[in-house]
This record gives sequence, structure tokens and C-alpha cells, in this order.
Amino acid sequence: MDSRPVEPVAPDPSRRRYSAQSLPRYRYVPTLNPHPCADPRGHSYERPGTPPKRPPLVPPERWRECDTYLFGADLYNYAYWWEAHETWESIWQSSDKAGVQGRFLQGLIQISAAHLKRHMRQREGMLRLLERARDHLDFVEASARSAFMGLDLTTFRQSVDRYFARGAAPYPFIELGRP
Repeated sequence: MDSRPVEPVAPDPSRRRYSAQSLPRYRYVPTLNPHPCADPRGHSYERPGTPPKRPPLVPPERWRECDTYLFGADLYNYAYWWEAHETWESIWQSSDKAGVQGRFLQGLIQISAAHLKRHMRQREGMLRLLERARDHLDFVEASARSAFMGLDLTTFRQSVDRYFARGAAPYPFIELGRP
């Protein structure tokens, strides 16, 4: 049996996109392909000394105007989990990390990272990330409506739990559209 890592595939390659940004040329999986930022062959490589990109973080009620957030949803939905994590982290860095929006983004970041851990068969890391994500999203649901930044939290969380518990459950897509 071949134990080398493989690149994930999009659960639904015809899925509707939220952003017009192009998807990267590969999905980063450690040891499989070049590190996107650290390796000059990486899909997001920038020369040393290039200032980090800090896209604007808009208020949660204006989520439709946040192309970085929307692009992160596309990356996640197309199984670019490392890239989704990095994209959302770029706006999380500007958030109040203890506030509702910061905790929401942190939950998405950790769920995306948990997908990559699952793909790499790193169960303990996956479980730790899912537990942390649940804590963040519990906070968001207790502080906000069931929908936050266009995402129905209750439905999304249930689909995430089913997917990670059963493995064969449908992929937990991020469906945006609620206020």
C-alpha cells in the first residue's frame, strides 16, 4: 500500500463560487508539494522582505463586501484547506481576537486545518482542532444570531460534526447567504 500523501480533490468541482479570485494551481499538503509561501516554487511565494498582506476586515454585517472572507469560503469548499486557513487568518489578524468576529474566523480557520489533518491521517491533531473550533463557535452562537457573516452556524456545525464523526457523511460546505 502506498502511504505517500495525495492532493485532495474538490468535493463538488462545479460548485458556485463566492469570489472571482483564481484558485491556486495546487492544494498544499505538507511533504507533497512546495510550501506555498516559503518555497520559491510555491503558488503564493513572495520574495523575502515583502510586507505581509493585510486585507481590510469589514464589520460582520457587511460580509458580502469582504472578498477575502468570500475567497476563503471558496478555498474551503474546493478543498484548499491550508489556503483557506491562511486567507482567513489574514483578516483574523486585524480582528478583535476575543470578540465575536475574531472567534468566528478562528473557528473557521481551525475547521479548515482539521480537514487537512484528517486528510493526512493525523487523528489527534484533527480532534484537538475540532474541539477548539467548537469552543469558538459556541461563543459566537451564544453572542450572536444563529447566522453570522452569512453562514447558518447551526446547520454548518451539524454538518461538520456528522462529517468528522462518520467520514462518509456529505462534505460540510460553507453555504453563504443568510444576513
